[in-house]
Amino acid sequence: MPLSEEQVLKMKQKRETILQQAVLLFAEHGYDDTTIAKVAKASGVSFGSVFTYFENKDQLFHAAVTEPLQEHSVKLLDFDPQASEPLLELERMVTNHIKRFATFDSYLRLVVQVVGYYNRFAHSFAELDAFHNTFRTKIAELLINGQEKGLLHVQDPKYVATAYMSLLIGLRVNLTDGPQSNMWEKFVPVAIQLFGPKNR
Repeated sequence: MPLSEEQVLKMKQKRETILQQAVLLFAEHGYDDTTIAKVAKASGVSFGSVFTYFENKDQLFHAAVTEPLQEHSVKLLDFDPQASEPLLELERMVTNHIKRFATFDSYLRLVVQVVGYYNRFAHSFAELDAFHNTFRTKIAELLINGQEKGLLHVQDPKYVATAYMSLLIGLRVNLTDGPQSNMWEKFVPVAIQLFGPKNR
């Protein structure tokens, strides 16, 4: 007998709860000290329920790393590298990115773990790296656009894009302020300077 819409919705919500708690626990305690039992307890489900949605701890960890990335990547890549006014687009992009990264506290700590142990978590790292390359390439296109219009100083776009990503990660990892703090917006002009705007 097929599941009802209500049952499907409840299962989807339960899976999402398990995944959210897994992100928090893996970020806080690391892979080795996070167990399925701890995830189940934090999620308010039975130990066996976790295996309804995830085959094992490795699969749960991989999902905790990569599934949020799918959602975040859409919003992080929401800018136009061929904008007719690249400086305005650059400011809009940076403002959006800093606001987004301000909300990434636990998730970003999880990402940093994967990057730090990329050989151990090779499968998850490969997906993060693919996004990073897409992100840098699109930012580089916006830089080239601004440079060709004479609005940005000429410098290697890929290095600038890499430095920019490092700045975003560093701000969130090193600062304890919540996403509602007005401090985040103060970093927008600082980040824009990385791109070498003229007449600023």
